Amino acid sequence: MDIAALAMSMKHTELMQNVSLAMTKKVMEFQQENAEQIVEVIDASHPVLGKTIDISV
Repeated sequence: MDIAALAMSMKHTELMQNVSLAMTKKVMEFQQENAEQIVEVIDASHPVLGKTIDISV
């Protein structure tokens, strides 16, 4: 394989890794937003959920 083809192959691999990383970051941000929305819905529907602990001895 010549140097030009190797360089192009390496750049293509780097580009694909960057795209994959960017997509992973977007998915993580999306999942974080979903989790925050779920917590908001739970808090709104059950305002005392998780605020107290019942202990029996």
